[in-house]
Amino acid sequence: MLSTLIAAPVVAGLLGERSLKRGLLVGGVAALALGALRLQMARWFTPEPDYTTEGRVGDLALRRYPARVDARAEINAIDFEDALELGYERLRSFIRGANATDEGLVMAMPVTTMMRDGRYEMSFVMPADRVVSTLPQPEDPRVQLREVPERRIAVLRFNGRFTKKNVEWQERKLLRKLVDAGLSARGSVMFACYDPPTTLPLLRRNELWIEIT
Repeated sequence: MLSTLIAAPVVAGLLGERSLKRGLLVGGVAALALGALRLQMARWFTPEPDYTTEGRVGDLALRRYPARVDARAEINAIDFEDALELGYERLRSFIRGANATDEGLVMAMPVTTMMRDGRYEMSFVMPADRVVSTLPQPEDPRVQLREVPERRIAVLRFNGRFTKKNVEWQERKLLRKLVDAGLSARGSVMFACYDPPTTLPLLRRNELWIEIT
């Protein structure tokens, strides 16, 4: 009788612990699913610049982008992740009204970052119906509006964290695949980011772009 009385709360405790763990697991899965749904809905309602897919070569997508306008910021930063943060803050301030007319602008995704002449350069895509002459001038002189001509881009898609190590590893893969495919490239490799840093790395849509001739 005594052993039964002792065993009963122990068993109840074990069952309660298992139920708690199961509840936490189910709750975690539900939260992850909800986060993924919110991310997908945000992607549906966030504009992207128009492009035409010309084909695929293995893991590479070949796209043609029409001419557009970018807002660009040069960043004097040694660290890649610092450059991402600084560039994003400058460009976000511009589209939130830090410009000559205090106008809020809707950017398109992705945000692109590249190394040019030893400096990082980040770009936001401006609305497709605007040209340089109809866009407000940025208050920050480190932000410039630039016309981007039509171009063909080879694209390698991947996920994971926004780290220099991860991006450089993917860049080596991109360049090897270009050689294997017999494609000629020019210019610098661009890191294209479609999701905010708060997105789980596994769910992020990242791309590397390089112009091809």
